[in-house]
Amino acid sequence: MNLILLTASLFLASAYSNNGNIPPTAHAGDDSQVSSNEFIQLDGTGSREPDGIISRYHWTQTAGNPVEIINPGAAITGLNKVQKGTYSFRLTVMDDKGGVSSDEVKLIVK
Repeated sequence: MNLILLTASLFLASAYSNNGNIPPTAHAGDDSQVSSNEFIQLDGTGSREPDGIISRYHWTQTAGNPVEIINPGAAITGLNKVQKGTYSFRLTVMDDKGGVSSDEVKLIVK
């Protein structure tokens, strides 16, 4: 029991930055397979901010043939010029106190 409490205390202490901010948790969605004839979206609405608001979303492509991210600053955005293949995208979120978190999602387009 003491070990669990100590671990939880260490985790919570490391989660706070110098200004007492708890950083957000980015969630770029679950890895998935989609059809190339579908409208393909990236959805970061599963991201969370425990002590404020998420003030910025930013999507970037990290792998695969180049595609167009329609609105890289939106929580949900679409993709253009997607061909068959494997792609990875990184979502970075920032909270209203400067905390930052990133997450990646992998898409397989068939």
